Amino acid sequence: RCHSPFGRPAALITYFPDRMGNGELRSWQSAERFAEPPPTPIEIVVEEGEGGELLELYDATIGLMSKRFAAALQHCGVANVDFYEAVISDIETGERHETHVAFNVIGAVSAADVTKSRFAAPGGLLVAVDFDELVLDAAKARGADFFRLAESVNAIVVSDRVRTAVLAAGIDTLSFVEPEHWLG
Repeated sequence: RCHSPFGRPAALITYFPDRMGNGELRSWQSAERFAEPPPTPIEIVVEEGEGGELLELYDATIGLMSKRFAAALQHCGVANVDFYEAVISDIETGERHETHVAFNVIGAVSAADVTKSRFAAPGGLLVAVDFDELVLDAAKARGADFFRLAESVNAIVVSDRVRTAVLAAGIDTLSFVEPEHWLG
């Protein structure tokens, strides 16, 4: 989770997905390297009336993180993330921010302990499981530090080592949620 600094309202961003050569919309949560990189810089918009503080991390229609967060990840050795230049344009103020990069996490790990977790999985046990209580199996994670959870790709799992490094870099605008408290 991410919160805006000092409790100020957060800016809401809009991204219009591009189509790849095969005509499919680009998925930023597939956990697979793009066969065709997106055109850069990637244009992100803050619509009129949606302004506020830019968050450290957005991960809905597009993965977007601050350059300082990206640098902290790279500094501690996270190597399974592809970064792409991005520009955030605020329609109301006319400002253009080059403070963030789009990101694609490469690798989904099936690390949920489905015998101990509580969840609904009407579509099966991969991609979109809805967890009420998540229990991770560290052995299944195989030492990975930063990955999408294969059972629910909207979740990014971060190791304690990476969490500690991010906090040591002075990034205090992220909330790291323990798996048992994560809903999604």
